[in-house]
Amino acid sequence: MKTKQTSAPSDAELVRVALADRSRPNGGRAASLLLERYQEHVYLWCLRFVRDHERALDLAQEVLLTAYHRLETFEGRSSFASWIFAIARNRCLCSLRRSSPLLDDEDAAADVTDPAPGPAERLEAKFEEEAALDLVRRHLDPLEQTALWLRCYEGLAVEEITRLLEIDTATGARGILQRARRKLRAALDATSRR
Repeated sequence: MKTKQTSAPSDAELVRVALADRSRPNGGRAASLLLERYQEHVYLWCLRFVRDHERALDLAQEVLLTAYHRLETFEGRSSFASWIFAIARNRCLCSLRRSSPLLDDEDAAADVTDPAPGPAERLEAKFEEEAALDLVRRHLDPLEQTALWLRCYEGLAVEEITRLLEIDTATGARGILQRARRKLRAALDATSRR
């Protein structure tokens, strides 16, 4: 006798149910299941940014709450994983900007040399970064941009990126990353010839 295997609902299905039945238990269960899928990943993303367990836990909770309260803004143009990752990245960057260590001892502060580059170097670095980001935005599609970010800035393995972004092609994220690199190399070559 064969038993019917039930597969887990996709992220898109859970979003649809959560939004359709928002005020009912069924919608709450769908939203809960969806966010539980990403709970560990969100924590790990936050931990990579802030490098502190407690702070990462707090940030991950904030990200999941934000995702729950803003679920209706998810448009489905990218995967749910990409969407929640963007929330996590933005929340972590805001957290890093807000926190600045305060020195209690003024004498100790006077002895510390500023290793940061000067205004001219910062401006030049900012222009280079903006030019690179502009190149990425103009020449890569959203999936390529997200895969490249996860690989280069988050240091995720190609297999993990494939799974997170729900890429079902034979080459997975590897093929997407290779295509993105070729596009960027061609764009850089075209820019340098000008």
